[in-house]
Amino acid sequence: MRLYVVSGSYHPEVGGPSTYLRRLLPELIERGHHVSVITYTDAKNSGIDDGFPYPVYRVSRSWPLILRLVLFTINILWRARYYDVLFVSDYGLPVILANLILRKPIVLKNVSDFAWEYSVRHNWINKRQTIDEFQISRHGWRVRVLQKIRAWYTKKASLVIVPSKYIGKLVSGWGVSPDHIRVVYNALDYSRFDNLPSKIDARKILGYSEKLPIVLTAARLVSWKGVDSIIRTIAKIRDDFPRIGLMVAGDGPERKQLEKLAAESELPVQFLGFRSQENLYNIMRAADVFVLFSTYEGMPHSVLEAMACGTPVVASSIGGTVEVITDQVNGLLVPAGNETALADAIRQLLNQGSLVQKLSIGAGHTLQRFSWDSLIEKTENYLLEVIN
Repeated sequence: MRLYVVSGSYHPEVGGPSTYLRRLLPELIERGHHVSVITYTDAKNSGIDDGFPYPVYRVSRSWPLILRLVLFTINILWRARYYDVLFVSDYGLPVILANLILRKPIVLKNVSDFAWEYSVRHNWINKRQTIDEFQISRHGWRVRVLQKIRAWYTKKASLVIVPSKYIGKLVSGWGVSPDHIRVVYNALDYSRFDNLPSKIDARKILGYSEKLPIVLTAARLVSWKGVDSIIRTIAKIRDDFPRIGLMVAGDGPERKQLEKLAAESELPVQFLGFRSQENLYNIMRAADVFVLFSTYEGMPHSVLEAMACGTPVVASSIGGTVEVITDQVNGLLVPAGNETALADAIRQLLNQGSLVQKLSIGAGHTLQRFSWDSLIEKTENYLLEVIN
């Protein structure tokens, strides 16, 4: 199989699609398939990135939006002519435009709603509007056009791979036939967690005190991740845990606002950015509690990573998260946006060692359902399915 991969971002850029493809593509190559990638870059010049053992072509984001889209589409037309299938990671429009001529089978991996994310980023809607509210709300003409474009290119795919049943229902609501939707859960390569240091050693490596209660969140710093709510929540429980510290791993457009909020709250919040996956796993190992307080999650990869690191998880009961976490069995679920409930859950985990142990055992059982071997097998089968 000759596979042409299209993605809005790729390694070393951070984010779910980059991590997923960076791990997936070498596995497919080992199985005898040929791979090429087209993606974007923040560098000023477009061209071949020779840092990989397979072709990666990058289009510069320095181009104006329309020209960038045109250049991206033309490159797909030129470079994908001799490939068997187009595999798209959440960036469907230029592929569908090119495919009006190419006529290739397309497998689209859809993990969110592009129209919603774009509208939030450009302030076309209230940034607090959830993805579910977005589906049923009345919008201005720009948003409606974007929704129609998203539905059009998604329906043009031969198959749509989604990371959860929740996202599958979302995509079905855009008019995609359930027969064209396949659920492939996110997964972890558990061998990467075999040699993690102990919690005590992880704290020594990172320079954290053994007695410091540490709460960690790891996410792209955008409004729907609820990091501002986590900061306010830690401020509420500081009387109970005077030395408590909050670590925020990740980056994004909300960072400056969040740093300002932390300074106003006089909280010891460390904004860590992102250095490497290994460094993140050490931080997860060192933390006492991992929190993901989003108003939207398709399938939270960070929750699986925290579980694999042996760190108890508190998460909002939304989207694909509830397909991973069962409350009081392998983690704690709280209503999205309910800071009081979040504070109570963090208190429980910091005070009740027996609960932490119980959740750790439950998390171990859960992780067996999210194996990387299963993800590879299913993804390869679906790619071959559209060719055949």
